[in-house]
Amino acid sequence: MRKGLSLIEVLIAVSLFAIVAMISSSILIDIVQLEKKSSVQNAIYEDLRIMLQLLTKEIQSGTIDYDEYYNYCVIQGADAGAFFGVNHGVYGSRFFDPGKSLDPDPFYVVENPKDLGLECSYMSGGECEVVYTLSTDLNTGQNPFYGVAADANAFEDRGVGGCKNGGVTDGITDHLFLIDNTGTQKTLIAKKLINILPDVDYAIGLVRMRGIDIDQNGLVDTFTCLDEFDCDANVAGALTLPYLDLVGKSPLEIVNDLINPITLPQELDLNSLFDANATQFVPISPLRADIQELKFIIQPLEDPYKAFAEPDSRAHPTVTIILTVGLSENAELDYPGEFEPITVQTTVAAGVLGRIETYPPVNEIMSGAGTGWIDNVIPGLSTP
Repeated sequence: MRKGLSLIEVLIAVSLFAIVAMISSSILIDIVQLEKKSSVQNAIYEDLRIMLQLLTKEIQSGTIDYDEYYNYCVIQGADAGAFFGVNHGVYGSRFFDPGKSLDPDPFYVVENPKDLGLECSYMSGGECEVVYTLSTDLNTGQNPFYGVAADANAFEDRGVGGCKNGGVTDGITDHLFLIDNTGTQKTLIAKKLINILPDVDYAIGLVRMRGIDIDQNGLVDTFTCLDEFDCDANVAGALTLPYLDLVGKSPLEIVNDLINPITLPQELDLNSLFDANATQFVPISPLRADIQELKFIIQPLEDPYKAFAEPDSRAHPTVTIILTVGLSENAELDYPGEFEPITVQTTVAAGVLGRIETYPPVNEIMSGAGTGWIDNVIPGLSTP
C-alpha cells in the first residue's frame, strides 16, 4: 500500500515554494532596479563629462567677452529686454583718455573732449584738419581713465550695473559671453527652456554671432546671429536695426540696407512659460539631463590686457563653471526612486593670450547734434 502526501505536507511545500519564489522575485527586481539606477547614474555622469568638455572647449577657443558684459550689465542694466551684440567697443573706450580740447577758446586748453578720436582744428575743403595733436587718444590702462580703477570694471561702472548678487558685484553670472581671437565672432551660452509640461526642464543653450563693421573704421562694432541661428525679425524678441548711416551711400546700397536690415536677438534666454521655443538658443546638452543650475564665475572682473595699469586685474582670464544636473521629466519615468541632482565645478583658463582691439560703434550710438556718444550710451559717465 502506497503512502501519499498529506494535505498539510502539500500546503507546507507550496508555502515554502511561494516564499522562495517571492524572495527570489524581490531579489531579481532589486537587481534589475539597481542595474537600471546604476545605468542612469552612469549616463548622467557621462553627460556631465560631455557638457564640461563642450564648455571647456568653447572657453579655450576664445576669451571672456568683457565688452558684452559691459553692454549687458552696465549699459542695459541686465534688463530682461536687453539686446546683445550691440555697443561693442564702449567698454574698451573707458581705458582711453581722449586728450585735451581747444574748444571753445582757440588759445587755451579748457577741457577733455567728450568723445574719442582726433578733434578737428579747422575744416578745410570739407575735410577735418588736425594741427592740435593733444586731442589724440591716450591708452591709460585704467578704467575709468579719469578716476579710481576700483570704481569701475566690466560689470559695474561707478555704481551703475545690474549684474550684482546681494548688492555685490562678484563676477557670478548666469550668462557666459565669449569672443574668438579675431574679435569677429561671439559665443553666448546660458540655460535654455526645453520643456514646460508636465515639468520644467532646461538645457545648456548656445548662440553664435558674427561681427559687422558698420562705420567702416576697420573694427567690428555690431554683431548679428549666424545663419544657422533663428534670429530673424519674426522671432519673438528680435530687434531689427534699420537706422544705419546712409550718408554717402549709393541708392542701391541704401535700398539694400533697408531690404536686408541687421537683426539682433533680444533676451536670448527668454524661457517663456508659454513657449519653450521662444528663444534663439540651440541646446548643446543631452536632453535626458535637466540643467537645474548653470553659473559662471568670471575672474578678474576687468580685461587684464586692457587694464594693464590696474594691479588687481593682472591675471589671465578664467571661468569657473558651476553646473547642477538632474533628470529630465522623460528620463525620470524610467528611473526607480528619487534621483539626487549632481553638482560639479571646474575652472578653465581662457585660450586667447593678448588684447583684442575694440572701438565704439560711432554710427550706431551717436544721435543728436552736440551730444557725445558716451552721454548717449550712459548719461553722466562722461563727467569726471
